[in-house]
Amino acid sequence: MATAPPVFMDPSQIHLAMPNLLPPSAPAPSQSRLIDILKILVGLCIALILGAILIFLVTAQRTSNGIDLRESNEKIAKLQRESNEHIARLQRESTENLTRVLREQQLRVENQRIERQENLTEKHRLEDRLTEQQHRQQDLSLAMEQSKKQLEMEQHRLQILLEEQKLAEQRRKEDISRVNANLLSDFIQEFISATKPWNVTILQLKVQSLITRLDPYHKSSLISFLYKMKYLNVEGPDRISLDLQGANLKDLDLDDMDTNSDQSKVCSLI
Repeated sequence: MATAPPVFMDPSQIHLAMPNLLPPSAPAPSQSRLIDILKILVGLCIALILGAILIFLVTAQRTSNGIDLRESNEKIAKLQRESNEHIARLQRESTENLTRVLREQQLRVENQRIERQENLTEKHRLEDRLTEQQHRQQDLSLAMEQSKKQLEMEQHRLQILLEEQKLAEQRRKEDISRVNANLLSDFIQEFISATKPWNVTILQLKVQSLITRLDPYHKSSLISFLYKMKYLNVEGPDRISLDLQGANLKDLDLDDMDTNSDQSKVCSLI
């Protein structure tokens, strides 16, 4: 419960009303002196009583003021201590809250930094993957293009080789045909230019040798020539008939023979 503040009284502000004991008329000298003395004594007593009362009041007031002041000082000191404790507690709580806020902020900033770093790392990883995939696609496209070019070159080379082989085969066939033609021409020339009849055995060996060496076309020409010269499948004691049994007479072209019967006769020799 709050007490009212003490009220200090200034003794100089207190005015004491002294009773007027003098009678309106002056008595006799002895009585007047005695009355004066009595007045003085009474006045002194009253003054002493008033002084005592005043001293008591002042002392009591000071005592009361001292007690109230000490209690007030104690209350003020207690309030100050409580205020200091409250302020210290608030400062601690504020420091703790500030520390916690700073720690949370640092943690949030660190998490954001880590998240940005992870996002940046993931972005770089994706960019590296895309770049690597693009490089692989470019390498694959380049390899496919090179393979296509190599395939085209190989096909062109094979085509050239085939053409060269065809030309070589054609030249070989032409050479063989030329050789066969020369052989056949030489045989026919020798056969026609002979001045005496051919020995059957020698002629048959020469014909069989030619049949072995000649191609089907010139072989057909040889058989056709012998047939026209009456050396194949003829009858009569004065005619030479060649025996071509066992000779390779396949793939003959006898379209220039005179009749089908002639062809059948020739084919019977095969």
